[in-house]
Parts: sequence; C-alpha cells; structure tokens
Amino acid sequence: MSNFTVKTENNSDIFIVRSSGYLDESGGAAVFEAVQNTLPDDCHKVILNLKDSPVINSQGIAQLIELSEIIVDDKGGELAFVGLSDLTYGVFKMVGLLQMGNPFESESEAIEAMRQ
Repeated sequence: MSNFTVKTENNSDIFIVRSSGYLDESGGAAVFEAVQNTLPDDCHKVILNLKDSPVINSQGIAQLIELSEIIVDDKGGELAFVGLSDLTYGVFKMVGLLQMGNPFESESEAIEAMRQ
C-alpha cells in the first residue's frame, strides 16, 4: 500500500481530518497526533474523512476509538465520519464508533448537518 498521509483543515467552526492510505497502528497514531496537535481549543466539531483509507486494521480502529472518546466524551464535541466503505461501516457499527459520530457520504453533507 502507499504511504499513509493525514491532512487537516480548519473550516471555520469545523475541523476536518483527511487520511490517505492504509490506516494501521502508525496511521491511527498519525491521525490522533494531528488532531491533538492542531485542533483549536474552541473547536468542538470534527469530521474524519476516511474516503482514501479504505483499509483500517484493528490497531487503527483502536486509535480512532480513543480519539473519538476524547472528542465526544472529554471535549463534549460532535464527530462525523465521511467515506466509509460498507466493510468499514459494519466494523464501526460493531465497535460502537457510530454511537460516537454520524456517517455521511460527503464532507459537504457532514458540514451542512453540523452547522444546523
């Protein structure tokens, strides 16, 4: 697989994280670190765009669970997932991630829902 990358964007009141590549333990750690290091203190809405990370292993899932708990439980934030494959959707549902955040087909749909 190609090298994993993570990019972030602060879209006004919504923080967007876009990953690309195989999301394994190191990829999950990169996403976690990117959010921890660049999420503004006053921003409580986060979109994780996983469209370009169609394969996520169990260690990557564990990192996303920990990150989701911090965003939703610790910060009282709102979380959205974008670009989940059918398989990833099933895994997210099984491990409880879809109780932490809502899935959307596109970033624009997630942004619109978060701004309402």
